Amino acid sequence: MLKRISKIVLIAILVELCLGGGGRITALGNVSLRMVLFCIAMILALITLIKRNNIPLRYWRIFGFFFLTILIGVVFGLLNHSPLKLIWEDVKPLLYFLILPFFVLTIDKSEGQEIARIIKISSVTLAVSFFLLVFLINVGIIPFLNFYRLTEKTVEFFYRGELTFFYKGFLFFGIGSIFYYFSDSNKKYFFISILVLAIIVSVTRGFLFSLAVTFAIHLFKRRLIYYSVTAAMVAISIVLWGNQVTINFSRLVDSNNRRVSFEAASPHLLGGRNYSDAGRFEQITEVKDRISFSSVLVGHGFGQGVPSRPVHMEISYLEIFHKQGFIGLAFWGLLAGMVLTGYRQALPSLLANAFFFSALFIFIESLTNQYINNPIGMSMLLLFLVCLDKLKMKQ
Repeated sequence: MLKRISKIVLIAILVELCLGGGGRITALGNVSLRMVLFCIAMILALITLIKRNNIPLRYWRIFGFFFLTILIGVVFGLLNHSPLKLIWEDVKPLLYFLILPFFVLTIDKSEGQEIARIIKISSVTLAVSFFLLVFLINVGIIPFLNFYRLTEKTVEFFYRGELTFFYKGFLFFGIGSIFYYFSDSNKKYFFISILVLAIIVSVTRGFLFSLAVTFAIHLFKRRLIYYSVTAAMVAISIVLWGNQVTINFSRLVDSNNRRVSFEAASPHLLGGRNYSDAGRFEQITEVKDRISFSSVLVGHGFGQGVPSRPVHMEISYLEIFHKQGFIGLAFWGLLAGMVLTGYRQALPSLLANAFFFSALFIFIESLTNQYINNPIGMSMLLLFLVCLDKLKMKQ
């Protein structure tokens, strides 16, 4: 009975993570469905642990390292006089790491295909819903201002003028593309096209860059050097010219769309004023200016932001380095190493490839956006880690 309930909760958690973005869409006040499911999972994991403690030692070790990094971040945050509210803001999203025992105790080898199926269906559902909303907004059936007022308070949406938008859950456009690619579906390229088009319409250069780099690594691993170099060149092109293409297209849209003023359209209509390259470089400079010997090792502590970003920064690794130093980065490096080890020890299969390269995509995407230290990306990394572990050739 306990196992059956755990399976149901696992499916509910996975569907909510795939569709629920940052979790605020389903929030009532300060409580969200994600929090409720997390608490239920914790209770089920605790009951299961009491009945049969069979979590491998390697997971307890990474748990110990996790708590050490949290403790160091809190202590140095307090020593640097960080407000308790800001310390909590930094610690809160990291606590989703505690769902790892539930994944370990609930997932078995037979569920990998079901997890992949949920991810693929959810990603396409999200893409189709996105296209429908963009269409309804642009033909005037849903006035943009009404859509903005309905969604703005969730802090889940970022608007590209009045034409399109970005939603935190769009990370699954990339993950879904990878899962479809590593499948035997005869329609996989059709679904991949839908998901990649959704990334383009949402004007998310970081996702396109991360996908290109991920496939460059995959193709290089297969020794398809020509295709690997092509994918790498696509990634480089996105970095060098992606912003200019966005600006030019924004101006083109402005010249054909009276609803949007030129000031709004150029050059930020489709680029996102708060998520620009200039903002990222500013945060890098501010972090660099505050480096000290101790901060390199252990960081400045939780609650210690920078002037342009007092709470969270856009680049995951930059925030981790600033607040937790090399110790914080070492923790995520260890997690990446465990994912790689799990992949190497897994029985070669399309499913193992899907789990590993999706995890790699999240690590790469965190170079431009905050995902690994956020429940959306972190949960998937932990899920893929456990799934790869269950696919090991020798248990």
